[in-house]
Amino acid sequence: MDIKKIANIGVLIGLSLILMLTIRFPLFLPFLIYEPGDIPILIIAFLYGPMPALGATFVLSVLMAALTGLGGPFGAFMHFLATGVLVGVAGYIYKQYHTKKGAIIGLTFGSLAMTAVMAGANILLNPIFYGIPYEQTISMLLPGIIPFNITKAAFNSILTALVYKKIANFLRRKGLLTSLDNNEAEEYLYADKK
Repeated sequence: MDIKKIANIGVLIGLSLILMLTIRFPLFLPFLIYEPGDIPILIIAFLYGPMPALGATFVLSVLMAALTGLGGPFGAFMHFLATGVLVGVAGYIYKQYHTKKGAIIGLTFGSLAMTAVMAGANILLNPIFYGIPYEQTISMLLPGIIPFNITKAAFNSILTALVYKKIANFLRRKGLLTSLDNNEAEEYLYADKK
């Protein structure tokens, strides 16, 4: 991995942490907190692929737990799981189909996958780690857990779609982006494709 790539990923992890710490509000249920920290991690997934994005998600999850104590190790794991599924699926699809359409498909499937995985994870893990009875967790799915995850993922995906091209073009103009070097990526970065 070259120095420019490491620096770009580090800056985007830092931006993600700042967004997570400064923009936070409850959504659907008081304990479900929206934060836009997934946006820079999605940008990492699109710039460099799913594996660097998963690594960045791990680092971010550990930093968030260490700096805030929110959720402790279980909170860090749930954050890694949610964001990891979103960026892993979106980044993988975009890597296969390096077009605007590929980005939209990746973000859509990533959002749906995150929502499904987090519904299952909450059902299985909330009784174990938080002592919330299984029946109570099931009763929270539709009024809170499912709408929260789909809304958070969709909102962060839409914002990513709006800013990604501008950020990638900026990095390329400054000579800081060397990962997107095939023709399809060039066309996506510099022209609007359907």
